[in-house]
Amino acid sequence: MAKKLLSEQFREQLQNLGSSLATHTRSLEEHFDKQEAFLALRHHELEEAATEMLPAAKDAAGALEIALAPIVKGELALLTVSDLKSLCSKSGLKGFSKYKKAELVSFLKASGIESPPLPVKKLSRAQLEAIVYAILATKGME
Repeated sequence: MAKKLLSEQFREQLQNLGSSLATHTRSLEEHFDKQEAFLALRHHELEEAATEMLPAAKDAAGALEIALAPIVKGELALLTVSDLKSLCSKSGLKGFSKYKKAELVSFLKASGIESPPLPVKKLSRAQLEAIVYAILATKGME
């Protein structure tokens, strides 16, 4: 059996390695092309779903203002009884300790006391979702 020169053995190994790498690179390129097409399709589907989920509000800025009103302006009805009583005492009002929540709200409104801005943690899930949809609608209108 004839012995091959060392340089020929290296050349054959390098050719095998090169063809193996080329095959692998082509398969990776195909994979990335398929992934890119899939992601583009998924992105399009998500955009369509987002537009379907947005509230049909002609005035997105108005919807955002309405959704953010409890945070910006505050809402007495969303405060707890202890918060309402604390607001009464801070305002210097007397005779409120016997009142229930609805009576406290009426008492504060009658006294001209406005609600402080509401902390975000006091908002319900529905209110937070309304805020998010209003923000998304505003972004879509730009």
